[in-house]
Amino acid sequence: MAALAYVAAFWLNQAAATENDFSKVTTEEVRAGGKKACASGKTFKIAYSHSVSEAAVVKQVRHFADKRAAELGCVTVLHDNTQANNLEQQINAVQGFITLGVDAIVVTPIDESALKPFQKQAQAQHIKWLTYLGKMDGSDGYVGFDHAQSGQIIGKAAVDWVKANKIQHPKALVTTLTSLPSISPRWTEVEKLFAQAGIEIVAKQDSADQTSGLTITETVLKQHPDLNIVIGLNDEAAVGANRAVTVAGISPDKFFIGGQDGSFEGLTAVNEGKAYKASAAILINDLGASIVDLALNAITGNGPSFAYTPTVLASKADQALLDKLIANYKN
Repeated sequence: MAALAYVAAFWLNQAAATENDFSKVTTEEVRAGGKKACASGKTFKIAYSHSVSEAAVVKQVRHFADKRAAELGCVTVLHDNTQANNLEQQINAVQGFITLGVDAIVVTPIDESALKPFQKQAQAQHIKWLTYLGKMDGSDGYVGFDHAQSGQIIGKAAVDWVKANKIQHPKALVTTLTSLPSISPRWTEVEKLFAQAGIEIVAKQDSADQTSGLTITETVLKQHPDLNIVIGLNDEAAVGANRAVTVAGISPDKFFIGGQDGSFEGLTAVNEGKAYKASAAILINDLGASIVDLALNAITGNGPSFAYTPTVLASKADQALLDKLIANYKN
């Protein structure tokens, strides 16, 4: 999935700034630009394309984006139906948004090189191009979170669990998504922490959905019945892993499953207090709102158009925070 009170960002005219500058901008500054855009009396159309729109967490992020647009009153948010990282679906959706002449496109790039021509086409037509989750060179903005922070949070939680439970010769499965290298810190930071702690990674495989998370974990458990840890690229993969561990009848006390993003199913599993121990979770209400505000800032130049939403550790150790994160899905 850290302070909850701010969103780190940098201004549009400082796109070359280093990531160390992100923490200088607050959530209030991000939100102020959106309010100023609507005060002008203009109306705006913002298109949002996620690569797995069927995921529960994505649906809820969309909900909070729509909610923010309704609060501002001058924005319409358009959504596509790209599913299961289907590049052809995403390309068709982006082409449609360009044809409609929206003011900004916020996209989770399934394949950066394949989308590059459409980025250039959109920008040539004065449509702002922002990315969500992954980054692309020459974009007008970024809506997302720090993947390194996410990997560090969940990796540290696993290391702490190993130490607290005095696990001998711990073994781990880590899921990845190598087709999207911009999010690689989600697993590379885990790799670093595990190497330092003496945790052996016995398998690394691509998985960003429950089905593959289940099958991959089942396979690895057959090869390594003494597996102790599964770290999911996201909560979807981790939820699938959790089902495999449950079916295998492994004692929850002897296993650590950790996810990233803070999906409803992931957080619910954490709340059960069994093998699913933690998620590096994002405040999705802030994230959804930032889709709108950062796109407006890119369009108008009124404020920051690149931002990180902080990630926090969701676990039973902080029940109040866990309850708050779960409540985001019930609003």
